[in-house]
Amino acid sequence: MNSIEKLTELFRKFPGIGLRQARRFVYFLLTQDESVLQELSRLIAELKKEISQCEFCYRYFTGGGGQRLCDVCADPNTDVSVLMVVEKDVDLENVKKTNVYHGRFFVLGGSLPILEQEPAKKIRAKELVETVSRGSKGELKEVVVALSVNPEGENATQYIKKILEPFTQKYGLKVTTLGRGFSTGTEVEYSDTDTLESALKNRN
Repeated sequence: MNSIEKLTELFRKFPGIGLRQARRFVYFLLTQDESVLQELSRLIAELKKEISQCEFCYRYFTGGGGQRLCDVCADPNTDVSVLMVVEKDVDLENVKKTNVYHGRFFVLGGSLPILEQEPAKKIRAKELVETVSRGSKGELKEVVVALSVNPEGENATQYIKKILEPFTQKYGLKVTTLGRGFSTGTEVEYSDTDTLESALKNRN
């Protein structure tokens, strides 16, 4: 396997990238100056050195000096009574842009395919339960499950509701989902601000 084929296979591992797109990326790189390729290589090599993962919400953020929490989780003005569960970092960023939600986040790390045999291995289920367990004994009053409205997202939503049932029964924790400003098939990542704002306000 030559370099073109190896790079194509690497790009195919990116979310939503097929063989044709991956190959176009490789040929695009071949047209670029050496300085561009060197800068790209440097940034990729240094990515994990400059980026940290928040110990509370699991979001990636630019942090240094042993910083353990991202700006949202470290902000004293963040509403700790509500926790929003999202699938990935880009969903979190999209919600933040609405300026409607001011609570904490939890990045689930994925969704659940239908008939998944080991759901706890596909998403941060154990970590979510631990986070909710700590919060439900104090300020946490509501968990907003903000996953995409597709089969995998719906499956994950039902699974989350199930594993959080003990907290809803024991502590009266409220578990809500985004309002149906979201149509079936909608992904949080690609939703516009108005749609997200409506879905947040009408969560149930």
